[in-house]
This record gives sequence, C-alpha cells and structure tokens, in this order.
Amino acid sequence: MNSKYKYIIPLILFFNQSAKGAENLFLYKGTFSRSIKIEELSQFKLTRKPSNKLKNLIKITGQNEKNLHKILSIKIKFPIKTSSRLMNSQIGEVFLGRLSTIIYPNKISNLKLSSKAIRSGLLLSSFNNNQKIDLIDFLKAYPNKNIALDLNTLTKTLKKVDSLKELIEFYSASPFKKLKDGRSST
Repeated sequence: MNSKYKYIIPLILFFNQSAKGAENLFLYKGTFSRSIKIEELSQFKLTRKPSNKLKNLIKITGQNEKNLHKILSIKIKFPIKTSSRLMNSQIGEVFLGRLSTIIYPNKISNLKLSSKAIRSGLLLSSFNNNQKIDLIDFLKAYPNKNIALDLNTLTKTLKKVDSLKELIEFYSASPFKKLKDGRSST
C-alpha cells in the first residue's frame, strides 16, 4: 500500500458517523463463557446498582461490587500525541501484542487486528474524553461490536505483574540497594 494512503482509511473510519463502538463484552474462562452489554456496565458505573445479569456475573466470577465499580471508574490521563508515539514504538507494539491476547474482537484471533483495535479504542476514547480514559470509555470506543475478554490470560498476566512488582520492591528495599547506589564496601 502506498504510504501516503495508509492514513486515509483510519481517517475515513474516524470521521464516519455510522461507525459504532462495542456493545457486548464476552467473558471467557476455560469452558465458561458469558456476555454482558456494555451499557449495563455503564449504568452500574453511574448508579452503583448492578443489573440482575451483572449481579450473577459478579457472583460467578467471585468479584466484589465495590472493587468492580472502582475498576470501572478509574480515570487515567492519556495524552493523545504522547500515547500515540508510545503505542507506535517497539515497546508499545510489544505491549499491545500482549494486551491483544487478553482483549480482542470476539471470535477473531488475529493479533495484528486486535492490536489495531486496542490502539484505536484507546486513542478515540482519549479524544472523546479530554485526553482521559476509563474502562467504559475504552469499551465504548472499541471499534468492534463484540469484545472478548480472556479471564485466564488476564489472571496470569496480573500474577506476573504482581510478582514483578514484588521483585522491584524487594530490590529497591534490599541490601542490594547499596550495590545499586554504588556504596558497597565489597
């Protein structure tokens, strides 16, 4: 594809008023699969009152209503220009690739397509919300009607993040700090 035309398709999609964001979130965990409308999550975020379907999902997944509401309500500053540069860097591509194994268009297992959908959802959400995003904004901006969330992969990833966090905390608070700072007597 000619390089001067590679930006035209995203611009057409961006300005196309009929393009819609996600409507359904499909949760997968092994053989378990359930779906919920993103509007139900949005209403829960606003009212703190879960629908019957959301109550059942919270119960089945062992979540807590307060924690779920907190997760749905966290707003993150997401400057478009800086974020776009980061996501298009090598480390950003790796991050998006890994994130694409957790969240992706339902029934479509194409990592490149998933990465582009995540990038698009993040940037559109940031653009629409004063360069801030939260999970609901992202889901509503995600460029596919149905989103899949792999709970097994999410759990594994969160465990890795926790163990990495513990390793960093140990290293920064350990006797090796002297070595790191160059104050070792050895």
